[in-house]
Amino acid sequence: MPRTPVDEHPLIDAVKDFVGVKKDADLAEMLKVQGSCISKIRRGTNKVSALLILRIHLLTDVPIREILDYCDAANVEV
Repeated sequence: MPRTPVDEHPLIDAVKDFVGVKKDADLAEMLKVQGSCISKIRRGTNKVSALLILRIHLLTDVPIREILDYCDAANVEV
Protein backbone atom coordinates (compact mmCIF):
# COMPACT_ATOMS: atom_id res chain seq x y z
CA MET A 1 0.00 0.00 0.00
CA PRO A 2 1.50 3.36 -0.99
CA ARG A 3 2.15 5.82 1.80
CA THR A 4 0.39 9.13 1.94
CA PRO A 5 2.31 12.22 3.08
CA VAL A 6 0.46 12.02 6.41
CA ASP A 7 1.89 8.52 6.97
CA GLU A 8 5.45 9.62 6.34
CA HIS A 9 7.72 10.77 9.14
CA PRO A 10 11.34 11.51 8.20
CA LEU A 11 12.82 10.46 11.55
CA ILE A 12 10.81 7.27 12.02
CA ASP A 13 11.38 6.20 8.41
CA ALA A 14 15.13 6.94 8.59
CA VAL A 15 15.57 4.97 11.81
CA LYS A 16 13.63 2.03 10.38
CA ASP A 17 15.89 2.03 7.32
CA PHE A 18 19.01 2.39 9.49
CA VAL A 19 18.21 -0.59 11.72
CA GLY A 20 16.72 -2.64 8.88
CA VAL A 21 13.13 -3.14 10.01
CA LYS A 22 10.00 -2.76 7.92
CA LYS A 23 7.30 -2.47 10.58
CA ASP A 24 6.73 0.32 13.08
CA ALA A 25 5.93 -2.35 15.68
CA ASP A 26 9.40 -3.87 15.27
CA LEU A 27 11.00 -0.46 15.69
CA ALA A 28 8.89 0.22 18.78
CA GLU A 29 10.07 -3.05 20.29
CA MET A 30 13.72 -2.18 19.60
CA LEU A 31 13.23 1.26 21.17
CA LYS A 32 11.31 -0.24 24.11
CA VAL A 33 8.22 1.91 23.53
CA GLN A 34 4.64 0.96 22.78
CA GLY A 35 3.65 0.69 19.14
CA SER A 36 1.06 3.38 19.70
CA CYS A 37 3.88 5.81 20.54
CA ILE A 38 5.30 5.47 17.03
CA SER A 39 1.83 5.62 15.49
CA LYS A 40 0.93 8.82 17.35
CA ILE A 41 4.17 10.48 16.30
CA ARG A 42 3.52 9.46 12.70
CA ARG A 43 -0.02 10.91 12.83
CA GLY A 44 1.18 14.10 14.53
CA THR A 45 -0.80 13.46 17.72
CA ASN A 46 2.39 13.27 19.83
CA LYS A 47 5.69 15.05 19.47
CA VAL A 48 9.06 13.30 19.44
CA SER A 49 10.18 13.28 23.08
CA ALA A 50 13.68 13.85 24.38
CA LEU A 51 13.57 10.30 25.78
CA LEU A 52 12.75 8.85 22.36
CA ILE A 53 15.58 10.85 20.79
CA LEU A 54 17.95 9.45 23.43
CA ARG A 55 16.71 5.89 22.81
CA ILE A 56 17.24 6.34 19.05
CA HIS A 57 20.76 7.61 19.73
CA LEU A 58 21.54 4.65 22.01
CA LEU A 59 20.16 2.18 19.45
CA THR A 60 21.88 3.63 16.40
CA ASP A 61 24.92 5.59 17.72
CA VAL A 62 23.81 8.42 15.44
CA PRO A 63 24.69 11.79 17.03
CA ILE A 64 21.72 13.53 18.64
CA ARG A 65 22.30 16.60 16.43
CA GLU A 66 21.76 14.43 13.33
CA ILE A 67 18.63 12.91 14.85
CA LEU A 68 17.26 16.39 15.54
CA ASP A 69 17.95 17.36 11.93
CA TYR A 70 15.27 14.84 10.88
CA CYS A 71 12.72 16.45 13.17
CA ASP A 72 10.71 19.56 12.50
CA ALA A 73 11.53 21.90 15.41
CA ALA A 74 7.80 22.17 16.12
CA ASN A 75 7.53 18.39 16.34
CA VAL A 76 10.05 17.90 19.20
CA GLU A 77 9.12 18.00 22.86
CA VAL A 78 12.17 18.76 24.98
